Amino acid sequence: MKLIKVDSPQGATRSIRATKLAIFYREKLKHIRLIRIVVRRVWGASLSLYSNLENAYKCCLLGGTHRRRRSLSKQRDYVEQNAIFSHKLYDFEPIPLAQPIVYPVKHKEYLDSVGDHLVFPELSIKVLQEATCYGGTNMVLVGAEVIHHDLYDCKSDLTSEELHCKVKVFPKKNQIRWLMEDQDPIRLSRAAVFVDACAENYAHWLTEVLPRIMLFCLEDSYKDVPLIVNDGLHENIMSSLELVVGVGREVLVLPAGRAVLADELFVTSVVGYVPFDRRKNKFMEFSQGVFSAYALSLLRETISGSGFCAEKGAASPEKIFLKRNSGLRKVVNTIEVEKILVGKGFVVVEPEKLSFIQQVKLFSHAKQVIAPTGAALANAIFCKSGVKVAVLMAKNKDMIYRYWVNMLSPLKLKVFYVLGEMHQNLDLGIHGDFYIEAHDVLNLLNAMEEE
Repeated sequence: MKLIKVDSPQGATRSIRATKLAIFYREKLKHIRLIRIVVRRVWGASLSLYSNLENAYKCCLLGGTHRRRRSLSKQRDYVEQNAIFSHKLYDFEPIPLAQPIVYPVKHKEYLDSVGDHLVFPELSIKVLQEATCYGGTNMVLVGAEVIHHDLYDCKSDLTSEELHCKVKVFPKKNQIRWLMEDQDPIRLSRAAVFVDACAENYAHWLTEVLPRIMLFCLEDSYKDVPLIVNDGLHENIMSSLELVVGVGREVLVLPAGRAVLADELFVTSVVGYVPFDRRKNKFMEFSQGVFSAYALSLLRETISGSGFCAEKGAASPEKIFLKRNSGLRKVVNTIEVEKILVGKGFVVVEPEKLSFIQQVKLFSHAKQVIAPTGAALANAIFCKSGVKVAVLMAKNKDMIYRYWVNMLSPLKLKVFYVLGEMHQNLDLGIHGDFYIEAHDVLNLLNAMEEE
């Protein structure tokens, strides 16, 4: 693929991140949880106040029309109302809602689903005329409207864009105020947009962004259309992109805050989605994740069947335990858990030390996978049908327990859960560390052998 770099915008946020104080915080203090909590809250409040004052100044004193409220529209509704061309890729898809095995057994109700299946929307490619996309968001501006994908619900879903003051959403009126401004957008005749607020997260990339890119690139009629992706993606993410895109395709790397205005903007349907966060309304239903089995299965076949991943190498273990080294959601008694698992033939793996292709090979050869919840577990989409995957999670009223089972069971993987008690949460909510009981691990291993 041919990467085309776009210069980053100049502005307050970028200059603050480049200061010595900001660099010192990221390198020396960010790993300390209490400091991280305080900094996030102070930064969030300060950024929100600054954004509101700036918006009032530009709208009231300078007459900035771009800051006025716009309508929020689903892709499906906008396409139907405006007779937009839509290239159908796959029909509506029934997705079964599986019931995993849970330990301790008394906590099974945490994983209960509503109903036995859901219907995933039709997959298609829409062609929007005179449309603008911005780096760091999958929302698209067309005239006086902002278009979002069909699974987003502004009344229940809080977006990353809102948290970082890039937009302000008014859920009751289904409206949005666009707070980003690029006065000199890049002008293209044709482009396919795949930027996303959560693309930097490995799990979101693998299950929500990369499959969309694959579907688009498989269509020969669009082989000359340039792609637009986020700037600043991890090298493993870029490796996965290269495997899907192939040779010769132009890929525009767009920083947050920069815009592309295209005569024809190709938008591929959502293939998977879990909200960034929920709005503070305990009575509102909230999605715990939904994914197209067709798209993820096709991605598994495409990646696993690629020449690089098909090459023979050192034998991979059949039983793996993913060690989580991140500062969040760690198993505090991981040494005890590892000792039990190693005694049962598991190999401890640190996925962040592996290349993308090495991770694909590891999971495609595994027969049993156990891991704390975390982005690296998304590699389980490369496991073969029938593989057993166990997720270690904390008990928390706000936890999205069904995320992994909703993702993996449609791929015909057998999913298990072990739920543990929170340990010194320190106001981290679902991101706090937790403790897993040894006897629950032993019960899990017995069940995995019997299934």
